[in-house]
Amino acid sequence: MSRFGILIPLVAFAVALPPVQAQEAPAGTKHALILCGHPGDKDHRKTFAETVEKTHKALVERYKFLPAHIRVQFGAPVAEGDGPVLAGPRGGATREEIEAAVAELRQALQPEDTLWVIVMGHSHYDGKHSHFNIPGPDLHEQEFGKLFAGLACREQVFFIGIPTSGFYIKPLSANGRVIISATEADLEVNETLFAAALADVLANPPGPAELDADRDGNLTLFDLYIALTRNIVGRYLDEELLPTEHALLDDNGDGRGTELQIDYLTEKQGGRAKEGRLPPPRKENADGALAARILLPLAPAGPTE
Repeated sequence: MSRFGILIPLVAFAVALPPVQAQEAPAGTKHALILCGHPGDKDHRKTFAETVEKTHKALVERYKFLPAHIRVQFGAPVAEGDGPVLAGPRGGATREEIEAAVAELRQALQPEDTLWVIVMGHSHYDGKHSHFNIPGPDLHEQEFGKLFAGLACREQVFFIGIPTSGFYIKPLSANGRVIISATEADLEVNETLFAAALADVLANPPGPAELDADRDGNLTLFDLYIALTRNIVGRYLDEELLPTEHALLDDNGDGRGTELQIDYLTEKQGGRAKEGRLPPPRKENADGALAARILLPLAPAGPTE
């Protein structure tokens, strides 16, 4: 069962999307799965609900995902004040509901499709496994990895934003897949800022000159990762706190994530970037190479809310 504590918990109830919708999708469709476990107490529920809404809106308005191809699984019933996404047709986050959502994705995905999986919520580490806290029996990292084993589509990106998420890299790792975790595979068990920072960067990315972190002339998933890590570190610095999460990226299929941002963050931010000096060149078979080939189809920003 889920354990509620400083950072644990998720929630409940799911609506299956008709497979016919997925079957009618043309090749090259962009799919997304936004998965929030048990959100926890009232304040956390409000935060996660807002993050889900903001993430969904950004995927549609900035990254050209169609609402019909974004699945949302949220670990709590509908509540007063929920936005259109959570108040609309979406699923729950029990083990059975998550398994059903992934099974539908398997049926829907075609070889030329894109899939982004964004995971947020709470987790706990028992010394052996990192458990994603959901309503009912939790899912640990090995079980979660098996859900997506052998998935076949052109672009696969996983954002695992929960505490102790570094443990999910190895079971999820595969050739042609990008995995971004909020933390290292160690005792980074504190609540993360990753999900809120990701929603912020997706909705309001830096301008092109700043976003192009590696100065290769393209705006890519790698650049988004660097912008995300800068946003996270900035949140800690603003509160004069030591960062308790260190994101990792694995995209070469070796199951080991790399803290690539170290060469892009300043010394004040905890990195080793030098003013006016570019980071060392990226090796073709190293982490970051695949992410740097995934172009961001950024649409212009809409009116400020």
